[in-house]
Amino acid sequence: MDQLNKNNLLNQVKIKINQGQFSDACSTLYDGLSHIRSHSSAEEWKQFVPQYREHAVSQFFLQDPLTRRAFEKPRGYAGDPVVIDFIYNHDKAAPPCASSSEIPQILNCELNRISHACHAVRERKRILSRKINQTAERVANPYILSVACGYLREALDSVAIQNRNIGKFVAIDQDKESLAVAAEIIKGFGETIHASLIEIISNTVPLPTFDFIYTAGLYDYLPESLAKKLTSNLFNLLNPGGRLLIANYLPDTPSIGYMEAVMDWWLIYRDKEQMQELTQQIPQEKINDVDMFVEKNQVIIFMEIEKVGGG
Repeated sequence: MDQLNKNNLLNQVKIKINQGQFSDACSTLYDGLSHIRSHSSAEEWKQFVPQYREHAVSQFFLQDPLTRRAFEKPRGYAGDPVVIDFIYNHDKAAPPCASSSEIPQILNCELNRISHACHAVRERKRILSRKINQTAERVANPYILSVACGYLREALDSVAIQNRNIGKFVAIDQDKESLAVAAEIIKGFGETIHASLIEIISNTVPLPTFDFIYTAGLYDYLPESLAKKLTSNLFNLLNPGGRLLIANYLPDTPSIGYMEAVMDWWLIYRDKEQMQELTQQIPQEKINDVDMFVEKNQVIIFMEIEKVGGG
């Protein structure tokens, strides 16, 4: 895409901002960045991103608390639990918020409304909660492990957890602030473990075996070699018949342009074939089934690996 069209987009957005059309400005930028990214080479896109951030409109969109938090990365990465809560809490927001005169609130409501990724993150939470419930139906008093658990908000929606139909719930994260929140949710039947990815991969964290292991957002940041090793290690922690669920963003989803240019949120994307490759270090005879599915927004892919055994 030529430079003129890129400049036209940003100038068009600036005009909408000056006219007070803040919701339109947000949706125009979101759609325009998606179009530019999909019609640019990787190198052209990388050259465009700093051009966007030098433009007058860039500071305007940092007024959105979700965008600013991701951009500033106070905990070292864009998708921290506070960012995810900004996305989750949109479900609880009053509908009139979109007509608010407060610019940060308008931008936050608009981004949550139009962003395919935001819708997918909320759907991912629902899927995780459902999988926890299904595990409790499949296994009496199951052992469950959440890796890179964040604030563990999916547990709040789980009937199995509300009814204490869990044998033990273990939550691992490298962020002590996240673990403090998670600990309250699983108090009485759970345990939190402060550990880094390297500690998990090197098997220095003493863990029991589990009926269900899942990780929601970790793989979006893992290069292939680490992702394969972690997949193998987590699979080894499964009981016979146990299941490992891994989520990852798909390539070429419409939100990526906004995420990378505006939020400085860069992920590692995987398609179905790349997800399948993550099982290569697992002895195939130990795998009973690999189920691949995409949530309804077509943004996040899930791979569930079932271990041989079980009744």
